[in-house]
Amino acid sequence: MNNAINYMYRLLENRDFIILQIFIFLAAGLLAGSLILLFQRRNHLTERMAKLLPGQKTVNLAGAKLFDDEKQSGLTARIIEPVHKIIAPSDFSSRKKIRLRLIQAGMRSKKAYTTYLAMKVILAAAFPLTYILFSAYYSLTPTAITIAVLLGLAGFFAPNLFILQLTQKRQQIMNRSLPDALDLMVVCVEAGLGLDMTFKRVGDEIRPLNKELSDEFYLTNLEIRAGKSRTESFKNMAARTGMADIRNLMNILAQTSRLGTSVANALRIHADSMRIKRRQIAEEIAAKSGVKLIFPLILFIFPAILIVLAGPAAIRVMTQLLPALGGG
Repeated sequence: MNNAINYMYRLLENRDFIILQIFIFLAAGLLAGSLILLFQRRNHLTERMAKLLPGQKTVNLAGAKLFDDEKQSGLTARIIEPVHKIIAPSDFSSRKKIRLRLIQAGMRSKKAYTTYLAMKVILAAAFPLTYILFSAYYSLTPTAITIAVLLGLAGFFAPNLFILQLTQKRQQIMNRSLPDALDLMVVCVEAGLGLDMTFKRVGDEIRPLNKELSDEFYLTNLEIRAGKSRTESFKNMAARTGMADIRNLMNILAQTSRLGTSVANALRIHADSMRIKRRQIAEEIAAKSGVKLIFPLILFIFPAILIVLAGPAAIRVMTQLLPALGGG
């Protein structure tokens, strides 16, 4: 306990050096993040310009790569495979939950499942070992051990945060093109196409705009063609995406298929309700913007305005009034 207290005192004495290190770390992280976002933005603009250029060939979904390569070789496979065999859950329900979480993030291969489990253990061991080896040159205190344990927990849960971020990003991308897909489904159904061909047609047409949503429509069509019932295929699509809007859409399609009601009317009503919901969300965001602007106004803009307005008067008081009062 005394060693921990002494260590904290040393940290407080060198707080300027620690603050400088924190600022350097934040600056390096912001620089790396800016470079990554810049390159991603350039790739996104290049892909978008390629879609808008004339003379582009029609995308053929028959040759689309929906599943990653399952083969693993090299040093990575030699490290990941033994670790996966040790930590892989034995019960089927746990494996199913992990696979579903990876599928919702866009990772459908078995390689992603083994890599995910292995990285949890590797990072959980690498982070604290690196810190302990670095701290061993100075002194291995109880505080250092506590930090190493916290780093181990952070390394264990870091893949979870990464998968969560990928899932949210993928859902946002699919959510942007879902209204267009609904409109295309209404047009296809009213033109006389069946529900199976509607899924195929919508997948073909929506692919240049949204590959993820196109893959989901295409996989659902493949499941129906392979012999699965429509209800089960619709449930699988809702589970693969993890989105409430797509789950509601699949429930509506399953209900219309089971009861024999009009698919076009159901899709049109659902599309109208989605537009109303989106408009309400936009109005809610616009209403919150006024409250959110209070904090930057108070912290950044108001002090600058106060200095500009009251600064000359304060200088005059300091130069003229205070000496006169002191002399009197």
